[in-house]
Amino acid sequence: MAEFSTIEFDGYEEVAHWIDSEAGLEAICAIHSTANGPAIGGTRWQPYSDLDAAISDVRRLAEAMTLKSSAARLPFGGGKAVVIGDPAAKTEAQLRSYAEFVNRFDGRYLTTTDVGTTTEEVDRLSLWTPHVVGKSSELGGSGDTSALTAVTVLSGIYATLEALDGDPSPAGKTIVVVGVGKVGSKVARSLVEDGADVLLADIRAIAAAALAAEIGARTVSVDEAFVVPCDLLSPNALGGVFSEQTIPALQCRAICGGANNQLARDPDDAALIAKRGILYAPDYVVNSGGVISVAQEVAGWSHEQAVEHAEGVYETTLEIFELADRRGVNTAEAARAYALAQLPVGAS
Repeated sequence: MAEFSTIEFDGYEEVAHWIDSEAGLEAICAIHSTANGPAIGGTRWQPYSDLDAAISDVRRLAEAMTLKSSAARLPFGGGKAVVIGDPAAKTEAQLRSYAEFVNRFDGRYLTTTDVGTTTEEVDRLSLWTPHVVGKSSELGGSGDTSALTAVTVLSGIYATLEALDGDPSPAGKTIVVVGVGKVGSKVARSLVEDGADVLLADIRAIAAAALAAEIGARTVSVDEAFVVPCDLLSPNALGGVFSEQTIPALQCRAICGGANNQLARDPDDAALIAKRGILYAPDYVVNSGGVISVAQEVAGWSHEQAVEHAEGVYETTLEIFELADRRGVNTAEAARAYALAQLPVGAS
């Protein structure tokens, strides 16, 4: 028999812990807010060092999902789930047990893919729980969300260039794209087509070299990517890359990319970035394409409506830059204020 328990944290509607010894599953789900609608957020499946690390991560990610959905003006709240375990070793019994855990929230939490989970696994989960989004198109879902995430990242890049130089065009700009996965590769390809001088970096150097050869870009190492002089640095892989240790070495004029939680300390590191004279586009604003994509399933939007909404990130990013200037705060603080302003009064 699985054990379900809750843990009290100020500022969260619910944080629940699930242990199924028979299936070999331990998971935590954090519902940060349902003020704007059901809490939406992916399931991250990875071998955390201990329970405290997993709880810390899920709380941080759940709050970020509230801000992301709110800043994107979507009918969702914020939530997240994490499973403590090796994603390569998951079993059907574990998936069944996890679906039972999701069902305990009666639709207040909707889950989808994240690090360590796949669209195929979301399809499997849908056999046992209706509270999933981001299913494959064959099952009537929105499928791969990377296409719309690339749209929102590019919209953020155009807005950042507009704020920098009064021109949104990447033509003639040197842009470093870190991470050539589904999102980063699409972003890089589009920027090259728009006339940018693109440098690619990835821990998989072979993948970066292959894409560079295909689209006419150049490559640098991941270490070089964060110190090479450029107009814009676009991180699209791991988070936590901007910290007290790394920010002093940056040689970019601006930062805008799709990686989650880019700041080791939000908003403190945004303040350090601003002191360097670097314009930072907050990640959860410009990587909102994934959650916009699944709005097609929940809100019944057409694909065309979803694309139009994703392109609206251009104006939202400019609004946040203007708000930061007007209030004399860094852009991370401005983004948070912007997102909270979209919540119902008293919900924050």
